[in-house]
Amino acid sequence: MNDLHEVRRVMAPADPCPPGAFDGAAHDPAGRAAYERITASAARRPGPSRRTTFRLVAAGGVAGALIAGAVVATSDGKPHHPAPAAATETQQVLDVAATFALKQPFTAPRPGQWVYTETVYRRSGVPGEGTVVKPGSPLRKTVDREWVRADGRRMATYDHGRLVTSATGGGLPPTDYATVSKLPTDPDAMLAWARRQPTPGGGNGGAFGLLGSLLLNNSALPPAQTAAAYRALAKIPGVTVDRTARDAAGHKAVSVSFLIEGWAKDEVLLDPSTYAYRGHRTTVAQDHTMPDGGRFLKGAVESYSVRLSAGVVDRPGQRP
Repeated sequence: MNDLHEVRRVMAPADPCPPGAFDGAAHDPAGRAAYERITASAARRPGPSRRTTFRLVAAGGVAGALIAGAVVATSDGKPHHPAPAAATETQQVLDVAATFALKQPFTAPRPGQWVYTETVYRRSGVPGEGTVVKPGSPLRKTVDREWVRADGRRMATYDHGRLVTSATGGGLPPTDYATVSKLPTDPDAMLAWARRQPTPGGGNGGAFGLLGSLLLNNSALPPAQTAAAYRALAKIPGVTVDRTARDAAGHKAVSVSFLIEGWAKDEVLLDPSTYAYRGHRTTVAQDHTMPDGGRFLKGAVESYSVRLSAGVVDRPGQRP
């Protein structure tokens, strides 16, 4: 089977973040100082609006010394302000997303409780011999409802309208609190973990897909691990940002994407104001022919997903 469709199985992300306010570096001392300095400078000369300036400072201030810098002593004892390390737009956006995640309230599930997720998926399916998936092709809709016990030993799903409870069979990414709460909180360690896992396709594409699915299809992930995963994504070569993107409903969004196998653009869509997760989408970046002759045409939507609901409950079948 083509690697893309195996990757898709472990990377169908959906919304783990409730709506909330974004205040970025405005509550960080270095960020406040940089904000006051830059807005004062902006008031004296033509330049970006105050709103634009704050957005830039918020992204930079969260990242640390992107604007404010650090003071060190030179050999002659005089203070020296080294030039701050340049941060890419991708790093800035995902650092803000990580900071937003750290601000969200989180209560760990108690032993015996269950984590519920409800996700809607729309997929084109794999084109068979002689068939073509093109822009505007219909997408098949499914809604998945799943309960996973906090200890990771039991799960429950609906099978033909009947709730069925069974032992969990592992799989990637992990979805139970007992496992995800032990994942690294350091971005480098989180990326190393992702690269060690046996993901379809492997390499940077496999790491992007796994981290995306971990972040966006898992309501049990604590804030520290969520932030680490966002920052780990920024460390993957080839990950790019588009601030002019639109989501499936046509609303403005920030797209964080990676090109899989050279033809499928996989995107994590973020809210342009709060940087909260909004959705996932895979589109065809260039015409591609499958081994059996089926074809994807540039501009077609291969799949997208949105989380409808998530939360901690006391028993399978219960909803938040």
